[in-house]
Amino acid sequence: MTVEHKPHATLQKKCYAASRLATLLLLSALIVPQAQALMAGDPNGVPADSPAHRIDPNTEQSPWAGVGSISVHGGAYSGVVIGPRQILTAAHVVAGSSANDVSFNLNINGNISQSIAAKEISIHPGYGKHSFQGIVLNDLAVIQLTSDLPANVPRYPLLVEALPIGTVISLVGYGASGDGQHGATVGAQANVKRVGKNVMDAFVPRPKMFELPPAYLFDFDGPNVINTMGGLTLGNTVETTVGSGDSGSPAFVSVDGQWMVAGINTFQLSQPQRPAAPLFGSMGGGMFVPAYADWIRSAMAKPAAATSTQHGDLWLSGFIGVIGLVWVRRKRWG
Repeated sequence: MTVEHKPHATLQKKCYAASRLATLLLLSALIVPQAQALMAGDPNGVPADSPAHRIDPNTEQSPWAGVGSISVHGGAYSGVVIGPRQILTAAHVVAGSSANDVSFNLNINGNISQSIAAKEISIHPGYGKHSFQGIVLNDLAVIQLTSDLPANVPRYPLLVEALPIGTVISLVGYGASGDGQHGATVGAQANVKRVGKNVMDAFVPRPKMFELPPAYLFDFDGPNVINTMGGLTLGNTVETTVGSGDSGSPAFVSVDGQWMVAGINTFQLSQPQRPAAPLFGSMGGGMFVPAYADWIRSAMAKPAAATSTQHGDLWLSGFIGVIGLVWVRRKRWG
């Protein structure tokens, strides 16, 4: 299996285990504020960057034509096609909503070309029940649509294998945008898809109920700056982080030339006395799909009855080693 790795990274080509959170042991308290955007780089960098530079043209030939927006109560979020009428997203995007409140949108050539209503929503049964040091686990949902998607819309396979630290991931979502110096400046839109990359810098240690680590983390490196979790930026016009409207967005890896869904982005992290998310120096991450592949397939094959659970702010706390209290505010971004 050939995957892309981060150049010049200080953490790469290593198998993960519990010690893979050693990077986090350097941190003090982490905070997850309301997240803001799929961010561009420094507008004054060389080369300069802006939210407009990150927009995917979204033609039928785009490799990301199978990533769409999810409309929930008027808000725009993100999801990815994994079957003829199955969409994978974050549980907190659809939690508390009935299928009648949810639809999946395609926007070929920049317009909403098709909107398909949801029929059933399957939320991971462990959602809201398990966390690790404040990071909510099992934050996944499969949406069954009322009709099949067009045959020319890509359906992305699920990654089922482990990945080394340092693996480059492509992030694709419909969130607001801005830049790493100033924060969000452009609101989320259901027909505007943006693209960037980051790196799986660390993995949550595997709890007993998992065969693989259930979550990954990355940092948002500024130009030519070694940031929180080590390593150098992928480049000012490439490196990004996720936020408002990007909940449920996929993290892709290229395996032997094929794009596969490796993760679903679900959270951001900030440190006191460092820039708040989503500025340079903040962190983010999501659910590692290989750890959940069996459940995702079962939800695709046997849709559960429409599921509705209460949503809203969820405050959790925990400890990372002996370094202090971790506060996490997890909410539906936007």
